[in-house]
Amino acid sequence: MIVWLNGKLIEEADARIVPTDRGFLLGDGIFETLLVRSGQPVFLGAHLDRLTRGAIALGFTSPIDAAAIHKAIIALLGANQLNQEPRAAVRITLTRGTGVRGLAPPKDPSPTMLITCFASSEPTKSTSVITSSVRRNEHSPSANLKALPYLDQIFAKQEALTAGAEDALLLNTGGKLVCASAANLFLWDSNTLITPPIKDGCLGGITRRSVIDLAGKNDINCYEESITPSTLARVDNGFLTNALVGLQSLSSVDGRALKEHHLMKTLRNALREAERNSQSH
Repeated sequence: MIVWLNGKLIEEADARIVPTDRGFLLGDGIFETLLVRSGQPVFLGAHLDRLTRGAIALGFTSPIDAAAIHKAIIALLGANQLNQEPRAAVRITLTRGTGVRGLAPPKDPSPTMLITCFASSEPTKSTSVITSSVRRNEHSPSANLKALPYLDQIFAKQEALTAGAEDALLLNTGGKLVCASAANLFLWDSNTLITPPIKDGCLGGITRRSVIDLAGKNDINCYEESITPSTLARVDNGFLTNALVGLQSLSSVDGRALKEHHLMKTLRNALREAERNSQSH
């Protein structure tokens, strides 16, 4: 595999991250994972906007060069012969770079950027979930950052797999449902959609934002409001969203079977059209 590291395409085996890189030592960094269809990134502008906001939040002074990153992604896909595949995925990892020992960030950081790509098969249309015992801290300043540390999500995923489910739903410290291990959550209340608000601790997902916008354009009411476990217990439908799974219906929650909502086809078609439109810009 070829990777893109700090401006150069290089064989994966030859890529070198300095041992004092704070991303490796402290998880001091952010990342983006995005879908590629037929060699063209999907919603790249939105992903790079979020990467830029994250870099600013971390105090990185070097601006994100969107054009250069786009060019790097296209070159990387070609080098790995993924530019003609129906689906692929790209991950952009940005760390603060090297620093002296300790927690204090360097005054003049020299960020490390790594871009990788890999084949991505079609996701399953549904998934089973449990409610995890792991809690998401909505008060943390990193709650709405696509930050590198993912230990809580890993613990939640392990808990789900141990219970025989495929994913886990996380509550925040106030007992409100927030998200899955690596996806946003939507529930159907009759023909109305509800999704947790950002203030409850969920990540501002790119696909989440698209679904909210597309729902309005397709005469589907969608509200950002806090969701309690009791609300989850009474609904018959729901789905997860992220860049790679798109819209993934919940087949069961805590062992209770759910059925796919009849408007899911409308939303999936609308999302696919929005993806195509984003590739032309």
